[in-house]
Amino acid sequence: MITQNIRFGTGKTQVVFDARQGCLQKLCYGDLELALAGGLWRLQTREGMLLPEDMEKFSYALTSDCLQLCWTDSRATVTVTVCDGKDSKLRWRIKAETGESDSLSRVCFPVLTGLSFEEDNYLLIPWQNGHLIKNPVENFLRKKLSLPFWLGRGKHSGENDYEYPASLSFQYCAFYSPASVGCYLATEDGEAYIKTYTFAYNEPLQAMDFVLTHYPENMGKVQSYEQPYDFVLQLFEGEWQEATCIYRRWATRQKWCKTKLVERSLPEKLVRTDLWRINHNHYDHGAKTEEYFETSLRLRDALQCNLALHWYGWNKSKHDLDYPEYIRDDRRAEGWPKELKEWNRRFDEEGIVKIPYTNARLWEEKTRSWKEENAKAFAIKNEKGELPLEPWMGDGLRPMCPATPMWQEKVRDLCREYSLEAGFDGIYLDQVGSFNATLCFDEAHPHPVGGGSWWNDGYHDMLRQAREVLGEEAIITTESNCETYIDAFDLFLILDTCFQTFGFNDYSGGNAVPLPLFSMIYGDYALGYGSVCKFENSTETFEYNFMRNLLWGILPCVEGPDAPGLQGASAEEKLRILKNGVDFYKANKELFLYGRLCRIPVCESGSKSRVTWDLFESNCQQVEEFTSVMAAIWEDADGERFLLAYNYSDSEADATVDGRSITVAAKSFFKQTF
Repeated sequence: MITQNIRFGTGKTQVVFDARQGCLQKLCYGDLELALAGGLWRLQTREGMLLPEDMEKFSYALTSDCLQLCWTDSRATVTVTVCDGKDSKLRWRIKAETGESDSLSRVCFPVLTGLSFEEDNYLLIPWQNGHLIKNPVENFLRKKLSLPFWLGRGKHSGENDYEYPASLSFQYCAFYSPASVGCYLATEDGEAYIKTYTFAYNEPLQAMDFVLTHYPENMGKVQSYEQPYDFVLQLFEGEWQEATCIYRRWATRQKWCKTKLVERSLPEKLVRTDLWRINHNHYDHGAKTEEYFETSLRLRDALQCNLALHWYGWNKSKHDLDYPEYIRDDRRAEGWPKELKEWNRRFDEEGIVKIPYTNARLWEEKTRSWKEENAKAFAIKNEKGELPLEPWMGDGLRPMCPATPMWQEKVRDLCREYSLEAGFDGIYLDQVGSFNATLCFDEAHPHPVGGGSWWNDGYHDMLRQAREVLGEEAIITTESNCETYIDAFDLFLILDTCFQTFGFNDYSGGNAVPLPLFSMIYGDYALGYGSVCKFENSTETFEYNFMRNLLWGILPCVEGPDAPGLQGASAEEKLRILKNGVDFYKANKELFLYGRLCRIPVCESGSKSRVTWDLFESNCQQVEEFTSVMAAIWEDADGERFLLAYNYSDSEADATVDGRSITVAAKSFFKQTF
C-alpha cells in the first residue's frame, strides 16, 4: 500500500513529497509548515517540456540520511536525490536522461511553487550589493512594469530572472517572515557554472515561485545532465543577517577566498588612498581635463587627504562609444594620447592616483577595428547564431565572448595602451563583475556550447593576462561585486547602496532597502568603493549616504564635485562632512582595510533624523526617518570586535546598541570595543 506522503529530514528542516507523483508539498520546521503547490522539476528538451506529472512511473527509496526519487517513461529518466547534510541543510541534486531521439536544453530544479506567508514577509535578493523587499509578491513580483534590464526583469511580465555569475553577486537568497520562519535557498557551486535564478509571480495563488535553471554543457545536443553542485535548502529563525551568516560559512571556503586581505600585498597606492573621487554620473567632468585637475587639487587640499580618481571621460569621447578603441582618430591626430600622458604626469607630481574607465565586455561594431579585426567572429552568439544587443544602448555595442583568446588578448592590449603606456595607476574593467553571464552557442569558440563554467574561467584567463601586463602594484577594479572574481581584482565598484540614484526602491513603492552583503560576507577578503554619494545632493542626503557607506565598509568616495559645486552654498558643509568621514577612515584604516563588517545591530535612540529625496521615475518624494545614531559591529584582523557609530543629529545623542548604552557627540563618530 502506497502512503500518501514521503517525509524526509532528520533535523528541524524537513520536506514532504506526494508519494504518488513525487511532487513537493510542504516545507516543515518543527510545528511550522509552509504549503507548496506541487512541482519539483521540469525539463526542456528538443521535443518539448516534461514535468513530473507527465511521467509514467514514479518510485522512491528512503534511508536515514538520503531520499531518492525516480521518474521514468519512454521519453526520459529523472532522478532527484535529497541528502541530510547533518549541518541543518538539505542537499539536492538532479540527474536527467532523455532517449536517443531527444536531447536536453534546460533543467529546471528545484521548482518551488506557491511560496507565501500570511504575515509580513521579506525577500533578500543578492543583486549587486543586496536588496531586501518587503512583501515582494505585492510590491514587486505582481507589478506589470517594464523594468530596466539591470533590475533582473525577465522576458515575461511578473517574472524576474537573475543569471549567475555577475547578475547575482552571490548564489543565495532568503524568503522569510519575522513572525514565522525563513527559507534559505542557495547553490554551493565553487566553480561558478552559469545558472539562472527566477522569482516569478504565481497569480492564481498570489504567491511566489522560485525556479533554478541549470544549463548542460553542449546544451541541445546531449542526452544527459547530472548537476555538478548542491542546491541547499535550510529553514531558519531570524532575518536576512542570519541567512547571510549561513552563506558566509560556505562562501569563505571557496577558491576565490584563498587569501585574506591581511595576508595579501595590496597595491601601495590603494592602501595610501583616503578618498576616491568618481564622476560616474557626470561624465563631462572628466572630459574637462584642466578643471578636473584643478578641482581635484582643491578637494585634496580642503580635506588634507590622499586622493584617487575613478576617471570617466579621460579619452574625451562620448561614454559607451568607440570601444575598444576609446581614443578616436581625430583625437589622436590632435595629439591627445601625448597630452593625456602629460596630464597624468602632473597628477603624479601632486600625489593623486588615477584609474581610467574601460570596458572588458563590449565592442562597438561601428568602429574601424570591428571589421579590420573580424570582431564578429569572437562575439557572443545566441541559439539562432545571432549577435545579442547590449540592452542599454541598442544597436552598436556587442557583448564579446570572454573565453576567446582574441578578446582576452584585446583586453590585455588595451590595459597596456590605456593604462601602462598612458601613465595611469591601474585600470577599471567595467561590467566583468556586474553583467550577467551569457550563454554562447558559437561552436568555433573554445568552450562548451551553452552552459558550463567557461564564462568565469574565461574572465579569469583574461584577468591573469591583465595582471601580467600591469604588474602587482597596479590597481585593477571592476563594476559591482560578484564573488567569483574576488581573487582577480583589488577593488569592486559598488554603485547601488544609495537608493536615490537607482530605480529598485521606486518600483517597489518604497518597500525595498539596500543591504551591505558584500562587506558582511567578504569584508576581510575584498574591498568595495564608489557607492554614489553626489556632492550635488541635499546636505542631509549626502551625509546620510556617505556616513552609512563608511559604517558599511565601503571605502570613502564622493561623486563630483565640479568647480561651481565647490563654490555652492552648501559646499562648506559638505566638505566638513567629507573631512569628518575621511579623518575617521584614516584613523581606523587598518580596521576598514583588513577587518570586516560583522552585523548591523539593533540601535535605539530617542533622537530621530530624516532624509528626503525624489524617487527615480515617479513624480513624488520618499521620506525616510531613521534613528539619528547609526551603528555597526566590526571585527579586526585579530578577531577583536568593535562598535562603530555615527550621530547624524546636531546635538549629543544617547542610544542603546544591542542593550549597551552609549552617548555620541553631535555630528561625530564613536568607537568602542564590543
